[in-house]
Amino acid sequence: MKKKLIILYLVFAIIPLAILDAVVIGGILRTEKTNQYHEMENVASAVKYACAAEIDSAVKVANSIYTSKYIYDFMKMQFESPLDYYTSYKAFFNDTLIDVMASQNDLSYKLYIDNDTLINGSQFQRLERAYDEPWYKFMKDKGLKSGLFFDYNTKQVGLDSNTRKIFYFKVLDFYDYGSENVLLIDINYGEFSRTLVNMNFDLDAYLCDNEKILLTNGKDVSMAKPYRYVSELENIGYTMDMQVYNQLLKIYVIASDSKVYNWWESWGIYLLLLAALNILFPVLLLIRINRIAYGYTLREQTMIMTRQHAELLALHSQINPHFLFNALESIRMHCIIKKESETAYMVERLAKLQRQYTEWEEDNTTIENEADFVNNYLELQKYRFGDRLSYSIDIEPSCKKNLVPKLTLVTFVENACIHGIESKASNGWIFIRVHEKDNDMVIEIEDTGNGMSSEEVEKLLTYMREANISMLEKKGRVGVINACIRLKMVTDDKVLFGIDSEEGIGTIVTIVIPEECLKKGV
Repeated sequence: MKKKLIILYLVFAIIPLAILDAVVIGGILRTEKTNQYHEMENVASAVKYACAAEIDSAVKVANSIYTSKYIYDFMKMQFESPLDYYTSYKAFFNDTLIDVMASQNDLSYKLYIDNDTLINGSQFQRLERAYDEPWYKFMKDKGLKSGLFFDYNTKQVGLDSNTRKIFYFKVLDFYDYGSENVLLIDINYGEFSRTLVNMNFDLDAYLCDNEKILLTNGKDVSMAKPYRYVSELENIGYTMDMQVYNQLLKIYVIASDSKVYNWWESWGIYLLLLAALNILFPVLLLIRINRIAYGYTLREQTMIMTRQHAELLALHSQINPHFLFNALESIRMHCIIKKESETAYMVERLAKLQRQYTEWEEDNTTIENEADFVNNYLELQKYRFGDRLSYSIDIEPSCKKNLVPKLTLVTFVENACIHGIESKASNGWIFIRVHEKDNDMVIEIEDTGNGMSSEEVEKLLTYMREANISMLEKKGRVGVINACIRLKMVTDDKVLFGIDSEEGIGTIVTIVIPEECLKKGV
């Protein structure tokens, strides 16, 4: 009987618990790996956008110079004497705002001009002075008319040590095709580096070309040190390409070893509880089994094992999202105490999102509640995108109490953020409008993102109109398909979908719920 009880316990308790442990730990590891991947992805995206913004300021100044007819006329002037040049030079800067634009963006510039009557100095140089410069050789070797060049040299007036430099060059041939004149803009490397460092990410990110480490938010930001090499980097966890003005750069994010500690800090207590259930209790019970008399029946032993399973299930049922809400509230109060009001506000938005997401008592919610959820989501997105993202939510009063499936609006808004705004370098808007038309309720989600081709529109619209459960097994736009399925279910397949999109302009998704399908909430 004792051997049979031990065998039964192994088969029905120890082995199932071991399998459960493997599933739980595997899930934890996958979750942590996914979280770390997304964190590295977010860091890389933030670095990419920050670098693009810094470079774009130089490009804007360059384009202003490139398209200025006044500058081209000055470059072609033939000066009779140094005095004539000086007088014209002074008059030129009295009549142009180039220096103002450059100083506002913390930039300096030079124009290398093929004009023998010009006197070298300050912003204007004869073209032959550029022939031996590394950036000019790079431009000629690559056959480029514009691009970036990262340099490390000693040709800096007033400096004894070597310095890192970032140049943007552009051939000035807008009004003079075939011209060899070149504009060179010196981007402030120190300010560029400080922008990345001040982002305060826990993970180190590196902007690199094929060989050199050009910029980083880590410790290696000294202008006086030569560029390090990509081959020196270790433990690269994520890579993102960045195509910028005729150059393919890469962003490498280093996976942090401290994540092991953070992982244990987050999940260690629960693993210890599982270990107690799976090791301590079984050992104690086995000792008990060895001491019991043969008079115990098989039914009594089965009851003991059943009770152990019940205790395990009870423990698992206690692991709910409330500990996360409490933790977020503690973080928010800590931020308020430290007067970090913006961070406290974002934590509060996140807590509200999480609570609305997890407290799923009913499948449907009012448009008013859904709009509040969307507002919290977009506030978090603005924290990420900053001024690149603006939004507007306009709900007609008569529509506020209409019921829709939960997470309907936010699913399409998220789609607009990811596929419309995120991939666009310039600023963008998202508009959410809900109104009545012929007693039907019309929902519109519009973005000013990159838009879609007619083929892409037709494909997505077909997916939305024909959405079914089998589509959820496929990858791509699962959230949108899920939302469409639930809308079709609550309207008996009477909901109408429409998409209007233009590449480079934006996209409008329209959802029409017929009057007979509308229900009011509290």
